[in-house]
Amino acid sequence: MTLTVNPGPQTPVWAELAAQAARLIIVPVPELFERDPRRFERFSREHAGLLMDFSRQRLDEITLAKLCQLADAVALRERIEAMWRGEHINITENRAVLHIALRQPPGAAIGGAEIEKQVMAERTRMLAFAQGVREGRIRGSGGEPFRLVVNIGIGGSDLGPAMAVQALHAFTAGAPRCEFVSNIDGVYLAQVLASADPATTLFIVCSKTFTTLETLTNARTARAWLAGHLGERAVPQHFGAVSVNTPAMNEFGVHPEYRFQMWDWVGGRYSIWSSIGVTLAIAIGERNFSDFLAGGHELDEHFHTAPWAENLPALLGLMDVWNNNFLKLPTLAVLPYDDSLRRLPAYLQQLEMESNGKSVMLDGEPVEADTAPVIWGEAANNGQHSFFQLLHQGTPRAAVHFLLPAAWRRRRRSPKVSLQKRSARGSSARACRWNGSRTSPPPRSTPAAGRSPSCYSGSSIRERSDGSLRSTSTAC
Repeated sequence: MTLTVNPGPQTPVWAELAAQAARLIIVPVPELFERDPRRFERFSREHAGLLMDFSRQRLDEITLAKLCQLADAVALRERIEAMWRGEHINITENRAVLHIALRQPPGAAIGGAEIEKQVMAERTRMLAFAQGVREGRIRGSGGEPFRLVVNIGIGGSDLGPAMAVQALHAFTAGAPRCEFVSNIDGVYLAQVLASADPATTLFIVCSKTFTTLETLTNARTARAWLAGHLGERAVPQHFGAVSVNTPAMNEFGVHPEYRFQMWDWVGGRYSIWSSIGVTLAIAIGERNFSDFLAGGHELDEHFHTAPWAENLPALLGLMDVWNNNFLKLPTLAVLPYDDSLRRLPAYLQQLEMESNGKSVMLDGEPVEADTAPVIWGEAANNGQHSFFQLLHQGTPRAAVHFLLPAAWRRRRRSPKVSLQKRSARGSSARACRWNGSRTSPPPRSTPAAGRSPSCYSGSSIRERSDGSLRSTSTAC
C-alpha cells in the first residue's frame, strides 16, 4: 500500500494560512461578531445530538476554507478511505487501524467480511457475559452474585472504561459497583479491597499481553487476597481477563469462559469499544452498551462522508492545527461543565497525545510542525476556583474547549445555575482573554434567537430535553 506523503508545511496553503494568522491575530473576537451578526450560525455545526460552537475561535470564512484546503492537500480523504478498507496504514508496525470496525453494526463489513465476523462473535460473547454478571446469573465460587467488579488495567485498559462508567452513571442502576485500579503503588487497590467481600467480588484483568508490569502486579495482589480468603480453588470463578496470552491466563487461573479477545489492529487508547469495555457493559447493561456503540458508529459515518466544512471531528482536528501552529497556542484546556465528565480530559490526553506523540513522518523525515497541543483540564466549575484566574487575567494563552450539557437529567439543578455563576465570574473579571486579546465579552445579543445569552467564554446553550451534550470552543 502506498499513501501520499505530503506534509502540511510543504503545501502552498500552509503559507496562505500563516498570512491569515498574521491578519487575524490583531483582531479581537468581539470585533468578528460585530462584523458578522450571524457569526454563530456560520460557525456552529450539529450532528448526532452534539452541537459544536466554534464561533469564538479566531478564524473567519476565508480561514475555514483554507483549513479545508489543507485537509485536501495532505490527502486526508485518501487516508480515511484506506482506513475503512482495512489497509495497513500503520506502516511502522504493518497493521490495519480498525477501531471503527469495533463500532460497526451487523452487515457493515468495515475492514472486510472476516473482520466483521470476528467483531460480532466476540461482541456477542462479551455482552452475554456482562449481562450474566449484571443479572446475577454468573456467580462467585460460593454461589452468590457479584456485587463488586474490579477492573485491573492501565492506559487504554483503564482510562476509557473508567471515564465512561462515571459519565454514564445514570444508567448503572441494578448493576454491581465497578471500580478501576491502575496505579502500581497499590494504594487504591488496598482501599477497594478493605471494604470488599471476597465472595461477591469479580476481578477483570485487562492486558493484551498479560505482562504489563502495573497490571500484573495489581492482579497478583488481588489474586493473593482472594485466595487467602476463599482458597486457590475459588480463583477461576472470580477472575476474568481481556488478553491474547492464553498460557499466561492458564497459569494465573483465569476462568476459561471468562476470557475475551483483543486484536493487534486496535490500539489500546481506542479499545473501550472492544471487550476492554466489558466492565462498562456490566455497569450499563447490554442494551445501553449497544446504544453506545451505535452512537460511535453514527459519528464514524459522519466523519467518513461529511465534507470538511461540516465534519465535526475533522473541524476539531483542523482547529487544533490552526491554534497550535499558526496562533501559537501550545496547550488545549478541556473543561466539562458536568461533573460526570471530569475524567474526560485524562482520557483525551492519551487519545490525542499518545496518537500524536511523533517526531518523524511516514518517510522517516523529521516533522516540520507541532503535531498536537498539550491537553489538560478539569471539571470546569472546580477550575473557576483555581486556574481560571490565570486564563482570565494572566499572560499565558491557551485554546479552550468547554463542554456543556444542554439539560441535566435526574439532577436537582438546572444547567443555568452553573452557567449563571460562570457568567458572573466573567463579568467580575472584566478582562477576558479572547484568543490573546484583552477585551470584554461579545455583546449578549450575539447568539441566534432562542439561545441563552453568552457567558464569559462566549458560549451559548440551547435548552434540550434529551440530555444531549453541546460543545463550544474558544482560545484564550
